[in-house]
Amino acid sequence: MNLLAKAYHLEIRILLSEIRKDFEKYKLIKREHSFLLYKVNEQSYIYVKEYGSVVFINVNEKLINSTLSLFLNEKKAISSLPSEEYTITFLNEIEVDFGTIQLKELNDDVAHIIMLNLAQSVALMNYVNKVSELHDKTMVYSKQLEKTGNFKLSKVQMRKFIGKTMNFKNNIAENLFVFDTPDVAWNNKDLSALDYKLKDELDIIKRHQGIENSLNVIKENLDLFNDILQHRYSSMLEWIIIILILFEIVQVIVEKFI
Repeated sequence: MNLLAKAYHLEIRILLSEIRKDFEKYKLIKREHSFLLYKVNEQSYIYVKEYGSVVFINVNEKLINSTLSLFLNEKKAISSLPSEEYTITFLNEIEVDFGTIQLKELNDDVAHIIMLNLAQSVALMNYVNKVSELHDKTMVYSKQLEKTGNFKLSKVQMRKFIGKTMNFKNNIAENLFVFDTPDVAWNNKDLSALDYKLKDELDIIKRHQGIENSLNVIKENLDLFNDILQHRYSSMLEWIIIILILFEIVQVIVEKFI
C-alpha cells in the first residue's frame, strides 16, 4: 500500500502552545520547543513546525483542509500555499527519487525524519519566492540606473528596503536550521541514510546557500544605491551651502555700495 506525504508552508509563525488544545484528540508522540508530532492513527501523522510548516502523512484531504484552516486566520486559499508532495512506497531498500520515498517500514522515527525534511523544503520554497520578489525590485532600480544614470528611490524608501532585506535574512537564520537532524538519526544507519537522501533529493542545503547568495547580492546592490543617494544628498547640501555663501557675499556688496 502506498501512502501520501504532503507539506505546506503557511507563511506565518505558529505558536505551538496555542494550538495544542486543538489537537488533544490525537496522540502527541514527540515534541520540542520548535515542533509537535502527532499520530492520528496507525501510519497517519501530523507534524507542526513553529516557523510555519505543517506536514501530513496518510491524512485525508478533509482533515488536511480543516487542520490548515485552524492556522489561517485570513481567507487564504490552501492551493496558493507553497507545498510539496511525495508518495511513500515500501520495499526492502531506502530510496528517494522523483517524488517517491521508498522505505522498509514506517514508524514514528522514520515519519519524523521525512516530515522534518519536507517542512524545511516548503519553508525554503517560500523563502526562495520572497527573495525572488526582492531581487526583481532591485533589478527595476538597476535598469533605471543603467538607462538614465539615476533611479527613482527616496532615502526613506531605501532605508525601508534595506530593513526589509535585513529582517528577511535574520528571519531565515532564526527559523530555518537546514542541518537540523533528529538525534535518533545519528544512532541508526537506516535513519541516517534516509535523512541524507531526503536532503540530497530536496536540494535543501543548495537551496539554502542559493538564498544566502541572492540576499548578499541584493544587499550589495542596496549598499550601492544607498551610497549614490548619500552622494546625491551630500552634493545637494554642498550646493545649498555655496548658494548661501554667495547670497551673503552679494548682501555684503549691496550693503557696502548703499
